[in-house]
Formats: sequence, C-alpha cells, structure tokens
Amino acid sequence: MTSPASPALPAFFTQYQTEVGAELRRLMDRAGGGPVREAMRYTLLAPSKQVRAVLTLLAADLAGNRGRALTAAAAVEVVHAASLILDDLPSMDDAPLRRGQPSNHRRFGEATAILAAFGLLNEAFAAIARTYDPPLASRLTTLLADAVGSDGLIAGQVEDLLSTDRDIGFETLERIHRRKTGALFSAAATAGALTAGAGPDTIAALAAYAKNLGLAFQIVDDLLDVTGSPEETGKAVRADAKKTTFVSFSGVDGARELAGELCQTADAALAPFGRHADRLRELSAFVVARRA
Repeated sequence: MTSPASPALPAFFTQYQTEVGAELRRLMDRAGGGPVREAMRYTLLAPSKQVRAVLTLLAADLAGNRGRALTAAAAVEVVHAASLILDDLPSMDDAPLRRGQPSNHRRFGEATAILAAFGLLNEAFAAIARTYDPPLASRLTTLLADAVGSDGLIAGQVEDLLSTDRDIGFETLERIHRRKTGALFSAAATAGALTAGAGPDTIAALAAYAKNLGLAFQIVDDLLDVTGSPEETGKAVRADAKKTTFVSFSGVDGARELAGELCQTADAALAPFGRHADRLRELSAFVVARRA
C-alpha cells in the first residue's frame, strides 16, 4: 500500500514483480490444496513490493545472466513470507495486520499459521532442489539455511524478543537487525550472483551492498512505525514502543540520516561495476526515501 506522498517504485520493478509473482503462483499451484496451503498462499501472494526477490534478479543481471535466477528469487520471497508469519505470532510480536490484511494467525488460527510458515520454508528448499543441479542447489540451500538459522533470522528474532522492555546499546541493536533483516538481503543478492556463475569478487561486492541495504531498509521500517499509518504501511504502527529501535536511539532525523549513510555505503560497493549497477543504485535510493 502506497500513500500519494511515497516515492514511486523504480520503473523496472513492474517487470521483475510480474515474473516473481507468476513463479510464486506456480509454486503454490504445485503445493496443492487444503487449509495449510490456503494459509501459505494468503501471506505469500498478498500484495507486496518483493524487494528481496527483485534484489536476487538484479544481482543475477549484474553478474551477466538472469536466466537461472527466477526460482532462487522466488525461494527467497517464500522464506521471507514464512518469517513474517512467525514474526506476527502471539508469542512473538502479536501483530494484527500484515500486507494490508489480518495477519495469518488472526485469519487462520495460530496452529495453522505455524504450519503454514513451516510449509513455506519446506517449499523454498524443495523448489531449489528441483530446479538446480546438485552443486548449485547445495550452495543455495546452505546459503538460505544460514540466513534463517541460529546466526541469522532466528538469532536476530531471539535477541529482539529478549530486548523488549530493556535498554540496549547501538551495537546490540545493529547486530539484531543485521541478522533479522540484513541476513536475508545478503542471501538474496548472493543467490542471484551464484545462479549467474559470478566469481568471488562480484559475490563479495553484491553481498556487501545488500548487507547495508538491508539494515537501511530496517531503519526505514522503524521510521515508518513512528511516522506512518496502517493505511500507508499495511501493518500496525507504534508496535515497537516497548523496544529500542533506531528511531528511539537516534531520533527521526538521525535515523533517516543513518539510513542514507548506509545506502551510500551500499552504493560504494558497486563502484567496480560502473553504470551496469545503476538499477541497484535506484533500488537503494528508493529504500531510503520510501514512506510505505
């Protein structure tokens, strides 16, 4: 959901979103029917910007071959959707809204929502295994597993929950969100590069770009929790009042400045690619300016 004041998505996004959306629907059609499948579709296919999936495709473009990246991009988006369902649960953030509609557990009940999240994770790894040759499938599976695992999303979520109603320092706050948000951004860019057969230098540059972009994305999310509305963001706002956020730590202006600095650092990692990386630069400009 985008307010009139929000900057438009880069023009090239529409093509990428169309491709990703078709692949996600194909994966869900393959998954069959039943209440858990319905709950999986409910979150996965709800309107969204699909920034992580588009990042995967952009990374493959930069590495010279987007032809094999679509399944990896879809898998990243599927993992992200699973994380949203889990993040919204009553035992986590107990969020009432997500992507402009009642959160998954509000619509289907907590038990079905949990099963839907695990179903999505399973579908992501299965899609990779079905699509890619064993060496590449193994690298992509390990990449996503590490992004989700005990030093990735899970670690960030645990530390975030333990930080509720506690004062934490900036280093801890940054570590939480590099894991909770940045890890999947880095995995998305790396996955795209791997499917294109990129070399180590290209992979490292794209991972550095994505790591900083992901943290900037989270900072802007913190800003929107303070300055946005449910109509604009598609989710509840003022939800982080009991947590230390980048806004509570740095103020609105300071957080916006920090997001801008991170996007500048992200763009600096793209210097070796010249104008070939312009679409990634457009993405970082959108991330720091977005209002929804």
